[in-house]
Amino acid sequence: MSGNGPRPLEYERVAEELRQMIVAGDLRPGDRLPPEGELTARMRVSRGTLREALRVLSAQKLLTSSRGVNGGTFIAEPSPDDVADYLQTSLTLLSRSRLSVGQLLEVRSQLEVPAAELAARRRSDEDLRRLSERVAGDCGDEFHLVLLQAAGNPLIDMMARPVFSVLRERFAREQAGAGFWERVAAEHAEILQHVRERNGRAAGRVMRAHLSGLRETYTRIDATRLGS
Repeated sequence: MSGNGPRPLEYERVAEELRQMIVAGDLRPGDRLPPEGELTARMRVSRGTLREALRVLSAQKLLTSSRGVNGGTFIAEPSPDDVADYLQTSLTLLSRSRLSVGQLLEVRSQLEVPAAELAARRRSDEDLRRLSERVAGDCGDEFHLVLLQAAGNPLIDMMARPVFSVLRERFAREQAGAGFWERVAAEHAEILQHVRERNGRAAGRVMRAHLSGLRETYTRIDATRLGS
C-alpha cells in the first residue's frame, strides 16, 4: 500500500480511464462505445471487470444503453436534473458528519441572493403567476424552487437546488413554531413584490435578510436534533 491510500480496484481503474476519456472529449455525447471484446482487449481486463466499470459510469449518468439493431452503450449527456440529483446525494452524505447547517445556509445565500436579483430582471408573467400561487398557498419551499427557475440560469438552479433540498430534509419543520412561518410568508411576499416590480437590488437585499433570519432557527433546531 502506498502513502497515497489503498490501490484502486481494477474495475475502478477502468471506470476512471473511461471517465477521463469522456471528460477530455475523446468520447463525446452520443458516441457508441467499442464492442465489449475490443474494450476488454484494449484495457486488458475480463468481461466481468469491464461490465462492473460500465455499471459505475451508468450510475453516474455518464453512459446510457439501448437494445435492438442500433443498440449498444453510448456516452450520455447528463441533464441539469441528473447533476443536481448526484450533488444532492453527495451533499446528503456529507451533511451527516462534515457539513453544518450554517455552512449550508452560507452557500445557499451565495446562490439564492443573485438568483433573486436575476429573477426580478428576467421573470416572465408565468413565473409571477407561479410565485404568487406559492405565496398564496403558503408553499414556502416551492417558492424558493420557482424563484431559482425564474432566474433563467440552469447552472444556478442546478447548484442551489441540492443545497436547499438537503436543508429541507434536515430541518424539522414542526419545531419552528407558527410565528416563524408567518414571518417566512411575509418575507416571501415582500420578495415577490420586488420581483414583480423588477427591482433586483431590493429582491436580493430582502432575500439575504430572509436567509440570514433562517439561520438562528435552523441552527437551534439542528442542535436539538443532534443532541437528542
